[in-house]
Amino acid sequence: MNLSAVAQQLLCHPFASWCLVALAVMLAADTCIRLWTERHRLTKEALNDDDRAFAWRLVLFLVLPFLILIDWRASDIQALHSYSGYSGEILQILFALVLIPALVMRPHPFLATFLGYTIVFTLGLNFILHPLLALSGMASFAGHPAPNLGTAFGADLNSIKNDGLVAYMVTHGALALAYIACLSNSHLRMWFSDLSRPHSSKQLKERMSLWQNQKNDANATLHLGLLYTKAGLGRQSRKMLKHLQHHFPDSMQTTFLKALLAFRHRQYAASKAGFIQTSEYQGVDGELRASLLAAAACAAFAAGETVNSLNLCDRALEFEDACLTARMVRVDAYLAQGKKEQAAQEIMVAMHLGLDFDLKDNVPLDIEKAYKEIVALTPTGQSQKADSDLILKN
Repeated sequence: MNLSAVAQQLLCHPFASWCLVALAVMLAADTCIRLWTERHRLTKEALNDDDRAFAWRLVLFLVLPFLILIDWRASDIQALHSYSGYSGEILQILFALVLIPALVMRPHPFLATFLGYTIVFTLGLNFILHPLLALSGMASFAGHPAPNLGTAFGADLNSIKNDGLVAYMVTHGALALAYIACLSNSHLRMWFSDLSRPHSSKQLKERMSLWQNQKNDANATLHLGLLYTKAGLGRQSRKMLKHLQHHFPDSMQTTFLKALLAFRHRQYAASKAGFIQTSEYQGVDGELRASLLAAAACAAFAAGETVNSLNLCDRALEFEDACLTARMVRVDAYLAQGKKEQAAQEIMVAMHLGLDFDLKDNVPLDIEKAYKEIVALTPTGQSQKADSDLILKN
């Protein structure tokens, strides 16, 4: 018996099922409590990464149990009795489609984010995950009678065999392709960004219209790339990076954007190297160099290079003693090494310097400050100084 078959047998065991139900109830209850204690997130106009992670938590621990409940109760609907193997899947898809008009009404950014995540999750569950689980189960039980697992994961194996595997695969393959195409559509992603991040989206649209006449300006291209990143449009950010690599391959704007995007994609080794390279350009000094080295230290720590991150923090603090990122990375590195006294001392130093410990939107560095200082180092920096004030303010 292979791993998939063992997993399915465990899920069918009464004790395992009750344990899963108990865990789901506990997580859902905790999420409901956090929904009340962190209700301030619901009214925020500008959402950060923590707010969006909280929206995903609501989807996983509140919406998902509701979807499973829909699936369990679907067999009681007489109108769909002849398609009982697919009734839960159909109802879940209808539930997602019904939410789309609510997005058209332009709700509050947090509600728009939550609704968007719910729609994407529900459709992805039915168009991609459910078919893969069903087909994986059929492969596991090839040559054996398929167990009746119910409709907890969409159409069960017996229904698929009875209705025809080819029709099932063709239908869900087409739906999956359409789903992926919609998620990849730049206009649709821009529309959702306008709903969930209206301030960043407004700045982005203004910059997009100006950039058409500034394609030969490295700072303008970097600015647009950073705004794409802030708006959650990673693919467009990578296009700006390719433009910089083609027209300005050896510029600090190119290495800076490359390092930042690598960090966002958890490519920490490349990110560390990129921030260090940017810090070594001629003219980079003081607070800018400290922030770049601190960003490199942050990437090194994320990659598990504790000693290297401490060394980079020391280098950063040589240029700016009040660099908050470097101080906080040192605290994390000392705690990872079990050096609690040094970590406490570092916190005391940071408090003495008057640092506010707010790093929510400044990891691995304060992008707005770094961009302004990069602009100031270029020949056209003075003429663009006022324009740089438009960048990434929430």
